[in-house]
Amino acid sequence: MAVLQQPTNRTNPFADKIGDALAPAGTFIATVIDIHDEFGVTRQKFQSTEVEKVDLTCFLFGFRDAQGVPHKIASRQMRISGNEKSALFGFLKGLLGRAPAYGWDYCSLKGAKCLLTVEHIQRRDGSGVFAAIAALSPVPAGFGVSVAPAQTVPSLPPPPPVAPVTQPRPQPTPAAVQAPAAPSVTTEEDDIPF
Repeated sequence: MAVLQQPTNRTNPFADKIGDALAPAGTFIATVIDIHDEFGVTRQKFQSTEVEKVDLTCFLFGFRDAQGVPHKIASRQMRISGNEKSALFGFLKGLLGRAPAYGWDYCSLKGAKCLLTVEHIQRRDGSGVFAAIAALSPVPAGFGVSVAPAQTVPSLPPPPPVAPVTQPRPQPTPAAVQAPAAPSVTTEEDDIPF
């Protein structure tokens, strides 16, 4: 006999780290700060009264806006699945710029950089907007940032080398040499590593 239980209000596992601040809309270079996996979660199937046990994951990203102010945003919770049609597979494919390899631990992406596009979406109850991840992609070559922190994804060949472009280096002008450095906006509590 199945007992119908009241659904729980599942919030994002990173809600306490993000707080109430609304991340700005736009595209930013972001860092994967944390990844939260949760196993054996009981939830109601989509458009059904049946319940199922699933494994879920969620990614937390950090980035700085044009003024250098740090922001955090989390992905939605996704079912841990290697199916090519799953939300997680598509998410990782966007983040890596290629299909993820089977048998690879996606938690090794902690510390990785990517381009992240944030959009503001109207809440269903009309009480304002919330920030959501609209798109992910690898950081383009030439930005001086790599996608993987220090490791490469096993079984994938490295990208071909790119020939360096040589351009004459501009000579500093006296005004540029004497200009003071811009003040840093990093605080002691800041945990976004860039």
